Amino acid sequence: MMMKKQRKLMINVLSGIPYSPLELCYILIFGFGLGSAFFLSLWWVVFKGLTSERPVLWFVGSFFIRIGLCLLGFYFITDGGWQSLVISLVGFILARPATRLLIELTSHSSLNKLRSKNES
Repeated sequence: MMMKKQRKLMINVLSGIPYSPLELCYILIFGFGLGSAFFLSLWWVVFKGLTSERPVLWFVGSFFIRIGLCLLGFYFITDGGWQSLVISLVGFILARPATRLLIELTSHSSLNKLRSKNES
């Protein structure tokens, strides 16, 4: 009896979303792209800012550019509905661990290449 109520509730919740599954996938991918761009540029700015003569310029300028681009992207993807904002935010949040993994894998491969060059 309880499963039927839960199933009906889930169907009612899902039927209220005014987007097709393909559109939801596009919105999720867009949010993931925004998140990837945000976190990769953050990593790049930290890398460049620590070795720069003017790190404040790098960090403050990058902050405003990254936040501005993300707000602009979320504004265009929402199209007046909160559902697309939530889906794109989920993609944005999922991009953080994926970006971290990508950075760790590339930095480990770079370190291994450096070690092999130094040993030979």
